[in-house]
Parts: sequence; C-alpha cells; structure tokens
Amino acid sequence: MAGLVSISAVLEPFGCTRGDPAAAPPPVVAAAGSAQLPSAPAALPTVRYVGRFDTSNPSAVRFAWSGSSIIARFKGTGISARLKDEGRNSFQVIVDGEAKKVFKSYEKKEIFPLAEGLPDGVHEVALYKRTEADVGEVVFQGFEVHGGTLLPAQPGPNRRIELIGDSITAGYGNEGPGAVCTFNSDEENGYATYGALTARALGAEHVTIAWSGKTIGMMTDMYDRVLPAHPEPLWDFKAWIPHVVVMNVGTNNFAVFDPGETKYVRIYTALFDRVRKVYPDAFIVCALGPMLSDNYPEGKQNLTKAKKYMKATMAKIRASGETNFEYVEFPEQKHSDGLGCGFHPSLKTHKLMAERLTGVIKERLGW
Repeated sequence: MAGLVSISAVLEPFGCTRGDPAAAPPPVVAAAGSAQLPSAPAALPTVRYVGRFDTSNPSAVRFAWSGSSIIARFKGTGISARLKDEGRNSFQVIVDGEAKKVFKSYEKKEIFPLAEGLPDGVHEVALYKRTEADVGEVVFQGFEVHGGTLLPAQPGPNRRIELIGDSITAGYGNEGPGAVCTFNSDEENGYATYGALTARALGAEHVTIAWSGKTIGMMTDMYDRVLPAHPEPLWDFKAWIPHVVVMNVGTNNFAVFDPGETKYVRIYTALFDRVRKVYPDAFIVCALGPMLSDNYPEGKQNLTKAKKYMKATMAKIRASGETNFEYVEFPEQKHSDGLGCGFHPSLKTHKLMAERLTGVIKERLGW
C-alpha cells in the first residue's frame, strides 16, 4: 500500500556543524538529519538534503542550485517524489548507489516515479538536480513509498567539497552535440561535471554554487544566498562545512573586455577573503580554465592575461600569510576531446578536469 510522506512529517530541526571540519563532524545539512526522540525506541523518518534548501515552508521545500540532492532511505518495493518545477529542470535518480533513470521535472505531472519493482527490503534513493540555477526553482513536496515506509536517513560522507563557479562548473551544454548548439537544459548534466566526478572519486559529498554567465563579482554577491535569484533567505555557513572549496571563477570577466590586472586581483581576493572568513579551515583551490584561449577572440590574448592576473592574485594572497590554498590551471580544452554547446567543456573534458582536481586534493589532504 502506497502513502505520501509529507515534508512536515520528515523534516528535523535545523542543525549546525561546529568545531574543526577536519575532525569530520557529524554531517548536517539545511533542515535535515536524523534525530531521535528521547522517549522513542527508534529515530523518526527523515530525508537528507545536500545543498541549499529553503525550508521556511516545510510542506514546500524550494531549491535551485546545481547538484542539489534529496536523499531518502525506505523499506518497500518502490518510491516516487512529488515535485513542482517552476522552470525546465531535470534530475538524475540514484538507487542504492547506482545511477538509474533521468527524468524531466518540467513535465506536467505532480508525482514522478523514481524506482519500481525493487526487491522488498531497505533501499536508498537520491534525487540529483542536473540543471543549473538559471533554469528555475523546484519545489519538493514529499515522497510516496510503494508497499512500505520511509526510514531514518543515513548520515552522509565525512568528506565535503564546495564548488563556486559559472557555466563550466554547472555543466553548461556538456551533453550537447557540438560547439555551435544553443543552450538546452536537457543537455546540461551536473551529475557528469568535473566537480561531481571529483567528489565521487574521493568519496565526498559536494555542493555546487554556480550560474552560467556570472563574473567573479556576481558570484560574490550571490554567495550568501539559499535561492540564487532571491537576496533572502541567507545561507547559514555553519550548517554544512566543507573541507575543500574550489573557486573556478573569472572566465566571464574576459567575455566582453579585459578587466585589467588591478581590478581582477581586487575582486578575486574579495571572494577568496569571503570564503576564508566563513570557512577558516578549508583548503581552497583557486582554479583557472579550461575555456580561455589566446586563439579566440583573435588578438585578445585572454589566456595569457588570465594566467598573469591569477599569478598576481596568488602572490597577494600568499603575501597575506595564507598557506592553505593552491593554484590549479586546468589545461586548455582540445577540440579533439569534443566540445559542448557554446564551446563549453565536453563530457571528456570534464573527466580530464576531474582527474586533475582529484589528484591535487589527494596529494594535499591525503584523501
């Protein structure tokens, strides 16, 4: 017998992670977690959120950032989700750790089947938002378990990575047929981006804060937001503390004109300082690439300038006494590796970027 599990029945109070994140505190995400009533013999059913979620209305939880995930553990033979899409989003479904179906949540439905015909027993399902913030917000209204019931969610991995970026990090057009196609949200796969691949390779949980077309200054302005299109509510940075923060921003600062070294250094260090203030113990990766080139636009030498500005920025950060960071240049993408829509990185390029980033984090943190 199937029954809808309402959000109000499964949400637990907002929790904060305290202390040294390197000591691997118990994972806590926005308005989620497993809690046990003092007089109850077992924990209440819960769902676990990975990412930034507005839970001010517990019956309609809103989210928009790329890679936002909703994870549930249940006993039964299947599970569905009640979603309301206010844009044109799609989701990857992961069942018992294995990537399964992809579905378009903008289809005119109220309930979306996630898994059916499973062996009767305990399973875990995860909804992973493939599409970016610019595509629109989604409202999660609950799970429907088939022939069973929702169980307390398992805690997440102790390792955590946050990524700040633009279209590259969001996965713009990475499943597109070629460089000249225009943006189609169905061809954006956040689950196959370098950040998601790196996190899975390292057994880490990741949160992505990325929006196509945004400059360093724009992402700095949006960094505190739970819902990127709205200045409020503000994110509580104690709710989920990463061990690694990857800053892959700056490509769009060269989109129209040369920002100049002085301005570039100033705005980049402002974002770096903001990240360091909220995450004093995080290892910060300052990344460049792989879309900038000296070949296009002709005569602009954007890649050479970006490398020069980044090195000046790293020198300033280092001079401030910082040591817990590293500068990483992703190699310029090759046409022979394929191109996504709008000359964005292909799925192969994302894999190569992930290999590079995974190696850096392994070497620095011993993961």
